Amino acid sequence: MGQDYHSIVKELKKGDYTTHAPWKKYGPLWVLDEGGRIVIGDVKFHDGVRIQVGQGAYVEIGDYTHINARTEIHSRKRIVIGRNCAIAWDVVIMDTDYHGVGTSPPVNVPTTLEEGVWVGNGAIILKGVTVGKGAIVSAGSVVAKDVSPFTIVGGIPAKVIKEIEPFEGKHGQLYEPKWWDASYKPLPYER
Repeated sequence: MGQDYHSIVKELKKGDYTTHAPWKKYGPLWVLDEGGRIVIGDVKFHDGVRIQVGQGAYVEIGDYTHINARTEIHSRKRIVIGRNCAIAWDVVIMDTDYHGVGTSPPVNVPTTLEEGVWVGNGAIILKGVTVGKGAIVSAGSVVAKDVSPFTIVGGIPAKVIKEIEPFEGKHGQLYEPKWWDASYKPLPYER
């Protein structure tokens, strides 16, 4: 039978109702490494970002990616986040169910965010999804299927809202949206 939390305050303060995981804090980043591998490029993290990597799992985050506060990355297989991605706060990216349903075991399938992906706050990227180069995931979306490159998706489940014009080639420039990098200078426009 349930109890009013006031009756168990002492037990709550002692941690009797808490599970403890060996999370380690490295600057703004919290890591729970259960025997996997994490490879991080030149990345900007805000406070409270959490990466959990299971035994034999792999997480890779490419250069110039920006990951905002309280975003969580959970890997039991493989998660790759490409270069130049912008990930807002409270985003969840996972490649696992963590538990099965009924007698079925949990399912772990690699998840990939390709180069230049933007993810809005509160979005959830589920296992087995590939978000294509330059795609945008709207805030609060749940992405359960692959997203084509240069597409805006949104909703629950996420659906295509609009296709966007690729930046590359528009003015003879390469696609490298490093707008947050102060040293970035775009190639000059030539007629």
